[in-house]
Amino acid sequence: MASPKQTFEIELGTDQMAFIRSMKAKYEIVDESKTFRAVIDYLIATQNVHDDVFGKRRCFRCD
Repeated sequence: MASPKQTFEIELGTDQMAFIRSMKAKYEIVDESKTFRAVIDYLIATQNVHDDVFGKRRCFRCD
């Protein structure tokens, strides 16, 4: 059973959205929102990657 969802607005770069869309297509996921939720669910379930994901400063789009 699907859990209740809320709508949030987030800002993504063009390359980030292209990645989400490519994963959606590759894995035949119903929509971009579900694809993004899969990423979030993975991060929730895999706490040993948090330092790698959030502890490093990445500056792909710095001004």
